[in-house]
Amino acid sequence: MSRKTIKKEAFIEGIGLHTGNAAKAVFHPAHGTGIRFTGPGFTRPVRALLSSVSGTVRGTTITDGTHFIHTVEHILCAASALGIDDLDIEITGEEPPIADGSAKPFADIIMQAGIQETAGEPDIRRITVPVEASFGDVTYRAVPVEKGFRVSLVYENPHPLVGRLHIEQDINPETFLAEIAPARTFGYDFELDMLRKAGLAKGGSLKNALVITNKEILADGGLRYPDELVRHKLLDFLGDMALSGWRPEGVFIEAVRCGHSGNVKFARLLEEKNSRQI
Repeated sequence: MSRKTIKKEAFIEGIGLHTGNAAKAVFHPAHGTGIRFTGPGFTRPVRALLSSVSGTVRGTTITDGTHFIHTVEHILCAASALGIDDLDIEITGEEPPIADGSAKPFADIIMQAGIQETAGEPDIRRITVPVEASFGDVTYRAVPVEKGFRVSLVYENPHPLVGRLHIEQDINPETFLAEIAPARTFGYDFELDMLRKAGLAKGGSLKNALVITNKEILADGGLRYPDELVRHKLLDFLGDMALSGWRPEGVFIEAVRCGHSGNVKFARLLEEKNSRQI
């Protein structure tokens, strides 16, 4: 197998979810350097790796110690699920555009730019023994399987419109585009004032998020899936796992009540325990 990047430059622009500021992301082909973020004033790119993670509050933030890029998980989910190994992402602003709140706009940009093979072998790894972890009421379990990458994920909330939602999905470009990429981010109406007082969700609206009230789930154009919430949780999980910097193969992962903090901790645990290159 060969490494993959995009064929030509492509871009997307809009506003940032948390800053509310104008944002633009320009995708550039890269060769053998992994996925990296750069921008005006950067002395060097920030690598999209677990070692770069600096925050996991309502999104995943990476840094080189000087520059911070917030909410990287949607872009990383799209790139990794489509098999992209090398990509330079030039950011204007402190976070990528939120677009419609899903990974589909980023996947569309990558597909429009085209995907090409490039020199070098991709970093593909499998685990060799089961790995389990609990962080409070959040649990993860990864087990080796014969082939592929499959995830079972549960999202739970006592809200009467949510309850327990479960999805189990093989992860490959085809299933990602059809079943995961279009799922949008979401929040609860009672959280909004608190988030904005904390300097978050300033760019959030029904154009880029689902809002759950006591009586209904507000969604521009209606829900894209009956279980869109748990599909977006899977999207976030894949984006955070992409920070490992390698493609999983022969792995089945179960995650229950997961979020960005637990995702990053579990990805680090898999890295430490027993993953090996194949």
